[in-house]
Amino acid sequence: MATPRRKKMLLALFLVILNMTFCIITTIQFQKAVLTPIDRVEAVSLHAQPSTTNNTVSQYWSLAVSDRGETVDCRIATQQTTTTPTNKNLARDVDNKKITIHIHGMHHSGTGYLRKTLLNALNREFSPSPSEPAACIQDSLLPYRHLYSNKTELYKDHHKMEEEGQHLQTMYPSFHTRAQVFKEAKTAQFELPKIAYLADYCLSNDDTENKRIGNILLEQWSRYWNVTSSTKFLLQKTPSLDVQFLESTKRLPTLHVIVVRHPMTSNSWGVPYMGYGWAMAYHHVLKLLNEGKVEWYAVVTYEALLEYHDVVVEELMEVVNSGTKRFGLTSIATQQEQLNMSSNYSDDGRFRRQLHLRGASGISNPKKRANLWLGVPSNSYLIPKKKSVEQWRKCLAQSGCRQGLDLLTTDVLPLFGYVSIQKSHASLVKRINDGNATLSRNVPLTADPSPVTVSKDYGRVLFSSEGDALKLLSQSNGNSGMDGAQGLDYIGQPPPTDLVAKITELLRRLRYIPK
Repeated sequence: MATPRRKKMLLALFLVILNMTFCIITTIQFQKAVLTPIDRVEAVSLHAQPSTTNNTVSQYWSLAVSDRGETVDCRIATQQTTTTPTNKNLARDVDNKKITIHIHGMHHSGTGYLRKTLLNALNREFSPSPSEPAACIQDSLLPYRHLYSNKTELYKDHHKMEEEGQHLQTMYPSFHTRAQVFKEAKTAQFELPKIAYLADYCLSNDDTENKRIGNILLEQWSRYWNVTSSTKFLLQKTPSLDVQFLESTKRLPTLHVIVVRHPMTSNSWGVPYMGYGWAMAYHHVLKLLNEGKVEWYAVVTYEALLEYHDVVVEELMEVVNSGTKRFGLTSIATQQEQLNMSSNYSDDGRFRRQLHLRGASGISNPKKRANLWLGVPSNSYLIPKKKSVEQWRKCLAQSGCRQGLDLLTTDVLPLFGYVSIQKSHASLVKRINDGNATLSRNVPLTADPSPVTVSKDYGRVLFSSEGDALKLLSQSNGNSGMDGAQGLDYIGQPPPTDLVAKITELLRRLRYIPK
């Protein structure tokens, strides 16, 4: 007979296998979509089918793709739907002006780590006591726990992979569904990045209709948040860039936190021309931010979150504090807690922590990381996986793909602070952990496979709606402006028009580069 500990281990193993299987299926589905030859032009559509489970009737949305992906028609018909019974907590959430925080990014860009980081930081910053959390993440098992005594059956019947918001709603298509429709439409390669922000196409021209969509979406998601009287923030994470959709349908004050990672080190979709997909997807988002269409946001790079963790977290909390003042909330962290936060910094503001994120538990398999660099832990998340390196090299072997990556490397990525790590510096890890910034370890960004990080000047929130507050924070920390770096005054501000224009020109040129 299995012991309780063994049962827990088996349950944990079962959950890990489920998550891995879903990630593999999603990646394969997208790869099939992007690798399918383009031999026909026709419209392909898919409609969500109504299904009744646990007194919930699926919402009706429709998605049609034609002209090799150039035309996308996504519609949400709220008048045809039946929702779950009204959640009594929902009205309380609105009355108390709780805040929704959406965590956006592409697959494998660090959205999960960012969610965990934000959850811990918010609870430390805003909780009156450890027993009253200030933030809640979605729990797909929450509505069903009272129905089961057997936890294995509970997971099997109701667990949604990675607790992502996209799987806990039926108002708009999930990433997997998008990839399926685009695959069947034989979508052209340069239209595929639309999958990352496809929900934006589902918006109505009628603001009232968008509010109805937002009400139903919030009601669906509210079933999975364990809201208490002290809850202030509701965290929702999905690896997509549906920023405009969630901004236009918001029913609570909403903060969007967007994570960016170097396209070739993460290679979200496992394809050689990931650089183009990255540029098109983030161009869509940065243009929205530049035009002031999103009220409250922060953009961070995954690499800065790793290497300058505490600085980035401090600035993220400043973004939260600045925005919450507009909604009648203030930080209630004690002076001692704030002192504890500041004591984690070295004199130059660099963090003191290990590069690898998951400790000695062995969750990250070192064999999956490319053995490129001496002196860097084999499971460091700065090192691209072997499969990413393989796709990187395939891109370099194709003239058109290489030209595009060269343009991205010289004209765009340096504006995000990206630099390559020198291969010859074997003492890299020791110097990082010691916080020693006097020894140069970086070189200008290269298009060749290598670990990538950001320079110190970019080790903070990259873009934000709360630029004035971040400037004051930087000055209070003893920095002149934003470290006094000439030409970098856009850091912490809304994305500059020059950056958006450069990506626009890059995309224009890439469409005409021959394969």
